[in-house]
Amino acid sequence: MKIFAAILLSSITIVATNVNAADVGVGVKAGTLGYGADFSVTLTKTINARISLTTLSIDSQAETVTVGDASNEGTISATADIDFGSSALLFDWHVFDGTFHLTAGLVKADIGVNFSGRLGDSFTIDGQLVEVSDISGPITGDVKVSDSYKPYIGLGWGRKSAADSGFSFSAELGAAFVDPEVRLNGTVASSRITQAELDERLDAARNSAKNDLADLKIWPVVSIGVNYAF
Repeated sequence: MKIFAAILLSSITIVATNVNAADVGVGVKAGTLGYGADFSVTLTKTINARISLTTLSIDSQAETVTVGDASNEGTISATADIDFGSSALLFDWHVFDGTFHLTAGLVKADIGVNFSGRLGDSFTIDGQLVEVSDISGPITGDVKVSDSYKPYIGLGWGRKSAADSGFSFSAELGAAFVDPEVRLNGTVASSRITQAELDERLDAARNSAKNDLADLKIWPVVSIGVNYAF
């Protein structure tokens, strides 16, 4: 967040010396990071700076989470709340002095799944058995795609500069770098195992789930929008 704020402050300082009303644009958009708004300013004839904010929530979706060793997997039948969102500082370079642009910057892809459910089957994790009767109440957890600002690169089509006043359409394709995190929590119910042992086995299940997400290093970004330049 400190990096984002520092870059934002630097950009505002650069723009403040020569920006006027015609250099400012606003827009609305929707895509794979949710729906939201862009706020842009013209830095040079071919470079724009943008602040982008998006959000989207999907509540109470039924999900089945698989946990355990491949030889003896179990399932958690859960309800999940899915949240999409992002905040970003982006720079658009109109390389051919037209609507096509290359984009780079920092984005926080705040995408997560919060779930709560019950174990449907016993399972083993690292050879250790976890039975349904071992756990009291629900198993809760969350999956976070990213919780910090990461590099973003993309390309798109949209307003070039202040000279292009009025309404315009925009489209963008890009890639946001992410680092998924997984958490699982449960409360022991039987005397067969202790809470510490259950936590250890759930941690192993968490690590297994994180390994399954290890290849998720990039979140694809696709968006379309409508903009207005003053």
